Amino acid sequence: MNYLKETQGTLFRALPLVLAMLFSGCATIGQDTAVEPVVETAEVEPPVPETTRPASPPQAVTQVPGPFGPKVAIVLSSRLPAYESVAIALGELLEDYSIYDLADKSQTPRELFTRIDEIDTDIVMAVGLRAATVAKSYAKVPVVFCQVFNVGENDLVSGQVKGVAALPPLSLQVEAWQEMNPGLQNIGAILGSGHELLIEEAHQAADSAGLTLHYRTARSDRETLYLFNRLTPDIDGFWLFPDNRVLSPAVLRQIIQYAARHRVQVAVFNPALLDLGATLSATSVDSDIAATVVSVARRVIDGDRKSIPDVTPLNEIEVQMNPALLSKIAQAAANGDDAK
Repeated sequence: MNYLKETQGTLFRALPLVLAMLFSGCATIGQDTAVEPVVETAEVEPPVPETTRPASPPQAVTQVPGPFGPKVAIVLSSRLPAYESVAIALGELLEDYSIYDLADKSQTPRELFTRIDEIDTDIVMAVGLRAATVAKSYAKVPVVFCQVFNVGENDLVSGQVKGVAALPPLSLQVEAWQEMNPGLQNIGAILGSGHELLIEEAHQAADSAGLTLHYRTARSDRETLYLFNRLTPDIDGFWLFPDNRVLSPAVLRQIIQYAARHRVQVAVFNPALLDLGATLSATSVDSDIAATVVSVARRVIDGDRKSIPDVTPLNEIEVQMNPALLSKIAQAAANGDDAK
């Protein structure tokens, strides 16, 4: 079944605001204020995809046997739609929970977690980078976080803190990409340091699909642009990951524009970027995020912490296409041209 969905152009009228939020940075501002990385912020609600596709075989156990009974504190970095939608999905799986917003200035993070402790909370579910970092600092009970990309750089994982992946399975992203373009052969990726597990997953996904992955490590957005320009002659696709340590709005625009001129397809992490000319976006599914968080939390409560991965993978994906580029690819195929 074809599970690619064309994007509605009218959804991206707020693109400049989205870009500003996507690249707000990941530096710490004051003791308790951390700005979220790019994967965590999305001001535009994407259209509902045609379908979601489960991984085969499953990469994580997300089947939750009945409502989760322990008392849960859901802590949000802010009330951004990307966080609230996950909180809503979590609420559908929980029996006893409260939601807390770190953007609420009526109390400090320390006071908030004192309140959480006073009501005998069993576990914290943190949504977003700031929620995860504050929860690690103040929570007296186990924490499961989600919607965080640069996990290693922020030193979030510990014996009491476990995470859920921010991105959908890379194998499903490659599968969607090849369904759209069977002629895809070489894909490039550029990330900052500290993503060895993600790159290993990317290599495995590429190898399984018969593709070659060209990977580079950058230390700044300008180096990302330089490395991308060097990669372009050797690739027909570029995997754009949400690492705002080595990306900026200006460089992102230049990459997508340069890729279009050189007929390199770009896979992105947010559907708003399709309006810049990216080829396809691959995003996670709120219900899958919630089910995975609850599955990890259940294992934590059951005393199974040692066997839980530091970051548990997701199972599903939402894919949306740039309709203009899809039309060009179809026309090129009809003419017998290279689909690059």
